Amino acid sequence: MRERTRILIIFLVLLGILSAGTIGYVLIEGWSIVDALYMTIITISTVGYSEVYTLSSAGRIFSSILIVCGVGAALYTFTAIIEYVIGGRLKEILGRGRSMENKISKKKNHFIICDYGRVGRVIANRFKTQGVDFVVVDSDSEGITQAEADGCLYIKGDPSIADNLIIAGINKARGIIVVTDNDATNTFIIVTARNIRPDIYIVARASSKESEMKLEMVGANKAMNPYSSIGERMARRALHPAVSDFIEFALPGPGKDRYLEEVEIAGESTICGKSIDEAQKYSRGAVILAIRKKGKGITPKPSEDMTIGQGDRLVILGTQEQIARMEHMLESD
Repeated sequence: MRERTRILIIFLVLLGILSAGTIGYVLIEGWSIVDALYMTIITISTVGYSEVYTLSSAGRIFSSILIVCGVGAALYTFTAIIEYVIGGRLKEILGRGRSMENKISKKKNHFIICDYGRVGRVIANRFKTQGVDFVVVDSDSEGITQAEADGCLYIKGDPSIADNLIIAGINKARGIIVVTDNDATNTFIIVTARNIRPDIYIVARASSKESEMKLEMVGANKAMNPYSSIGERMARRALHPAVSDFIEFALPGPGKDRYLEEVEIAGESTICGKSIDEAQKYSRGAVILAIRKKGKGITPKPSEDMTIGQGDRLVILGTQEQIARMEHMLESD
C-alpha cells in the first residue's frame, strides 16, 4: 500500500506540473490549451522538438523554470512506475516459487519425474489418474510452462544437479523416473540421484538395448526403451490378439477402475503372519498377483496358503476401495 501511495503522490505531482505548464503558456503566450499542453510535454520530456511558436522573454524564463522543476519530476515518476511494475512482478514470481517449494516440502512417498517432455507427460497423466503424487524437475522453459498449465508441482532446474533433486524431495521420495531423450543426461541424473539416495528406486528411459544395460550399470533399477516397448506390444497384439485383449482388460489404464499397487509389509501390520487367502478376503476383491519374499525373487500367482512375512512386497490388483482396505490392513497395529 505504501508503494501505491507513493506512486499516486508522484503521479499527482506530475499532473500538477503539466497543469501549471499548460496554464502558464496560455496566460503568458496566449496560446490555445492544446498548444500549451503540447509545449509543456515536449519541454519536460526533453524530446528536442522545436517550439510551437517563438517564445517571448517571459515565455523563455517560464520554460526554464518548467524544465528545472518538471524534467526531474517526470523522470522520477517514470522510474518509480517501472520499478513498481518490475518489482511487483518479481515479487510475484519469487512468492510463487516459495509457495511451490513449500508444497513440495510437505510431500513424501512421491515420485520425481525428470523431464516433462512427451514421455514425462504420459507418465504424469497416469499418476494423476491413479492419485499418485509426483514432482516435475525440468530445466526447459517450455516443459515447465506445460507442467504449470497442467497443474503439476515442479522445480525449474537441471535434474542432474543435486540441489534441485533435494528441493524436489528426493530424501522422502518413493522413486525417480528419468525420461530425457539423451542417454548421457540420464546417466548424470542417475549418478546424482544414487549418490544422494543409494536406496531409491530409479526407472530410466534408454535409446537402445545397449543403453539400457549401461544405464542399469550406473545405477538405474530398470532402464527401458519406450519405442521398443511399444513395438513389442504392437507385435504381441498382431500375433496374439485374444491374449492382448485379456491383458488390456486386466491391467489398469485410462477410464478403468482397476489399479496396480505395490506394498511392503511392516512388522506391526496385521497382515504380517497371515495367509494370502486371508488378506484377499479382507480386501473384498483385491487380488495379490505376486509376492517377493524378503531376500528372494518374485513369485507370481502365489498359493493361497502362503504366509506373508515382514519385509515381503505384494503386487495387488483391485479397485481403489479394495486397495484402500488392503492398505488399511497393512498399516493397522
